[in-house]
Amino acid sequence: MVVAAKSRRRPGMDSLIIGGVVLIATIAVMVLVPTEQTWPKVIALLAGIAVGVWLVRFAPPWRWLSPVVLVLFIGVWFALGGVPGIAWFGGFIAGANFGAAWTKAVKHRMVKAEWTVDDLELNTVAEARKAANAALKALDGKAGGRLVVEHGAARFEVAGGVGLGMVCHRNSDASDERSWAVLVRPGQPTDKAVEVPMGDVKGLIPSRLVNELGPVEAALADFLKNPGSSSLGPEWETGSDAEATRLTTH
Repeated sequence: MVVAAKSRRRPGMDSLIIGGVVLIATIAVMVLVPTEQTWPKVIALLAGIAVGVWLVRFAPPWRWLSPVVLVLFIGVWFALGGVPGIAWFGGFIAGANFGAAWTKAVKHRMVKAEWTVDDLELNTVAEARKAANAALKALDGKAGGRLVVEHGAARFEVAGGVGLGMVCHRNSDASDERSWAVLVRPGQPTDKAVEVPMGDVKGLIPSRLVNELGPVEAALADFLKNPGSSSLGPEWETGSDAEATRLTTH
């Protein structure tokens, strides 16, 4: 199943890698090519990095600024010449890439995806539905023993595995720890508990709170349709059991 989603790679990582490679190569040239004095090439490198970062990350959006900086960049490069010129050139290119990576990271933090499924950022409910349903059916109680779906402040959690039993929680505002609700399985004794595998640990959960795949799928579908709903049906229970059993799913 193919799901359109944002990349898991951190925004700006490509620019950061390019900048790092250029910086390392520049330093290698500075070290391997002997010069009478060290400080000119070190200052040129640091100045290039600073100007590159400033131009991409902090410079005002003036149309004439980039051409002026480009002329100055080339002028300084030829004026310094030799290894200091190479240090200036490499530092500027590395700094520009570092500035680009910084800008992308800041923009990414400012724009939050509509949905998140196990840290996978998605922009539409259709994408979230595909990803969440696939992840739910893949729960095995071991390495893949937990599913988390988020939409704004609302959160949906499942722990356990298909065929092994699952514990399901939801909340319209995850910051309110006291308003979590747990999915109840009708017709089960109130004094019986079963072990539910949740990754590296097992949780001892009341059997009436351990569900099969079908009811959990229905609960997930309802959450995807009404993530912010605080009015839930009789199959949901709030209170101490909901809070305590959720704590064991971490």
